[in-house]
Amino acid sequence: MFDPAPLARLRALAAEDAGPISVRYQFARDEQGRAVMEGHAETPLPLLCQRCARVFLFVVRADWRRVFVRSQADERDLAEKGVDVCYHHGPLDVADVVEEELMLALPMAPRHLEECESVLRPLAGAHPFAGLAGLLKRDRHNN
Repeated sequence: MFDPAPLARLRALAAEDAGPISVRYQFARDEQGRAVMEGHAETPLPLLCQRCARVFLFVVRADWRRVFVRSQADERDLAEKGVDVCYHHGPLDVADVVEEELMLALPMAPRHLEECESVLRPLAGAHPFAGLAGLLKRDRHNN
């Protein structure tokens, strides 16, 4: 289990306090001797539904494989092949990687999976383009 407390950017997107994050990761070397990080993280995250404006629990899951490169040539070469690369020097903050991957796995517009009622309800009897009818009549009258 991973404590979500230091993940400020992810916490800022949650509607309420998030629970613990389940994380598995491992490091290895690829055929060229570059460091590779593979991982999986998941957490139930309370999000605000963009349809009904109520909080719901969304299980965010992220799987990743990152190749760490030390040259821009390596970065370009692997990126052109569709490999997730990270141009990196110095110590690695695993919490940053986990946070970034979970943020990328979030939906752009969180909504309940099942149907919910929209907070935007049309007014009874109102037609959004009713005002245009008056403009059309006035335009025809002037011509």
